[in-house]
Amino acid sequence: MKKAAIAVLLAILVLAVPVLRSQDKTKTESGKSGESQTPSITPLRVQVVFNEYDGDKKVGSLPYTVLVNADDRGPQAAVRMGLRVPVETGGGSSTNHQFTYMDVGTNLDGRADKTEDGRFNLRLNVEKSSLYSPGTAGKNAAVGGNEIPAGQPIVQTFRSQVNVLLRDGQTIQSTVASDPVTGHVLKVEVTLNVIK
Repeated sequence: MKKAAIAVLLAILVLAVPVLRSQDKTKTESGKSGESQTPSITPLRVQVVFNEYDGDKKVGSLPYTVLVNADDRGPQAAVRMGLRVPVETGGGSSTNHQFTYMDVGTNLDGRADKTEDGRFNLRLNVEKSSLYSPGTAGKNAAVGGNEIPAGQPIVQTFRSQVNVLLRDGQTIQSTVASDPVTGHVLKVEVTLNVIK
């Protein structure tokens, strides 16, 4: 009788194993087995526009576009646009000048995540620098009470970290800043569009 009971148990196990494996496979394919699923990636077009005003008059506009994948855990999106400007660092005689190079231009870095209500949490690091011509006719210029030798560039730098919630097609004015030398006002506009 013991042998018959063991044979029945073995037969039940042999029949039950394929059924259990089939159920595990179905759970894994449907994502209900406890494994976390990666959120779907949504491609976005983000436009950043630097608008410069002298009073009420717009004197400049620089647009930049960066493509950002929302919910992507890879590297963040980035744009680099600029110049390498030589800056005299001193040196011996008038014929032996020494220079170093400084990056001047615009840098944008961005990342986004989709929220439960369908908006996007956009995080941008924005940096813009530009050159001033300090003096004319060999005269020195003064900026913020400091005298700058004629012929040396003055670099104006603007940096901002933008963290905003935007829906598809929305434009916001994220940052407003005044230039301490010229008095011009810099307004940064951000527009987000889902790429379909």
